[in-house]
Amino acid sequence: MKGFSKLCDILKTYSTLLVPFLREFFDMARKIIFEYGGVLDKYMGDGVMGLFGFESKAGECTGNAICAVAAALELKELFKDLQAKWIRIWEKHVPHTITIGLKCGINTGYAIVGNIGTKRRTQFTALGSTVNIASRLTDICNSGQIIVSATTKSKISNQFELKSLGIVTELRNIYGPFEIFSVIKKKKDIS
Repeated sequence: MKGFSKLCDILKTYSTLLVPFLREFFDMARKIIFEYGGVLDKYMGDGVMGLFGFESKAGECTGNAICAVAAALELKELFKDLQAKWIRIWEKHVPHTITIGLKCGINTGYAIVGNIGTKRRTQFTALGSTVNIASRLTDICNSGQIIVSATTKSKISNQFELKSLGIVTELRNIYGPFEIFSVIKKKKDIS
């Protein structure tokens, strides 16, 4: 989320106003990830990591990247209502203008996937440059933006309207060049 650290600072004495929001957001994200055939990898502070490529939503998604982007677009739309609801609640309790938004980075490729950890605690997760690039794309997103890599673009361009954001030469300790794209919307079905 964009603006979450500032939100935490504003609401530091109002945990009863922050925790339920996070719970509601995480539940929404979980449902959407599962609906589109994804696997919930983890909650990371204010973020959620979903993995796609294990199964697909019947009749809707014919590819893993398509499912991931469709899920991100749906989450983006549903987040608007959640955001409006909670901003109204928060602003009744604190004298600050609260700005918070959703952002998402998506990359497509191979990853090391499995139960990783120690004998006492393991977690199903994905590792590797594919995952790291997705995380770095999220880092450079603006509020409300979904950014995808050129690899993802090659899998989804027939289904979604995209806008080139140009080439970046570095994504925090990952050296490019990388052409990146913003997802605008799903293309209209042509029948």
